[in-house]
Amino acid sequence: MPVLGLLLIMVCSAAATAVVFVVARVVPVARRKAHNDVLGFVYAEIGVIYAVVLAMVVVGVWDTRSQAHENTYTETNALLQIAWYGRTLPAPDRDRLGDLTERYTRTVIDDEWPLMGEQRDAAAAWTLFTEIRETVNSAQPDTLADQARYDVALEAVAQLGDARRERVNEAATAGVPDLLWAVLLIGAAVNIGFVFLFGMESLRAHGGVAFALTVTVGVMLLIVYEFNYPFNGPLKVEPTAFRLALERIRAIA
Repeated sequence: MPVLGLLLIMVCSAAATAVVFVVARVVPVARRKAHNDVLGFVYAEIGVIYAVVLAMVVVGVWDTRSQAHENTYTETNALLQIAWYGRTLPAPDRDRLGDLTERYTRTVIDDEWPLMGEQRDAAAAWTLFTEIRETVNSAQPDTLADQARYDVALEAVAQLGDARRERVNEAATAGVPDLLWAVLLIGAAVNIGFVFLFGMESLRAHGGVAFALTVTVGVMLLIVYEFNYPFNGPLKVEPTAFRLALERIRAIA
């Protein structure tokens, strides 16, 4: 998709350059140069406002993706903590908790991750999480050392649940709203359109300005599009943390 996006940007940039030459034939440079001062003032205001809005959106979608990536490690760290706790339990709880943590991890990787790209989650993963929580909650610590490990496990279960809910919510609700997309696209059209109104002696330089501006705005919009949903697209967050956790859980067992 980024390749197609870049191709579209180049086509639009070439079209914008062509429009400069068309406008030059229709409206003489002298007529347009007479209004450069007024247009420059208005364009500066519009350009600054659009640049600020676009930059905020780019930073916002990047932060959302970064947080989603970091959250996967928060979730798997809690999962590993529970797996280690399971090793301290007597049978059959030890085997049950080890099996549940492994099945939960595999379900997230194999079943839930593709669904998150469609803004959905796997019911089976929720069921396994509930079983993990119930298994830990049902443990009965006998000694002070057991109680200390039990408290840590309870905290890990809470952290696992919080991180899981955050991941599911990020997959379902993240993304730039349609209204903001409309603002970004209209702002891009206005900013690029203003370039055609200016009068420049060098037609090649004028075309170069139009081309460069269209490329810059297009690349920024492409970044927003590609990072719009953190679990979808070629630049999506991968289940790397869960794959590493699965290897560790199997090693613990």
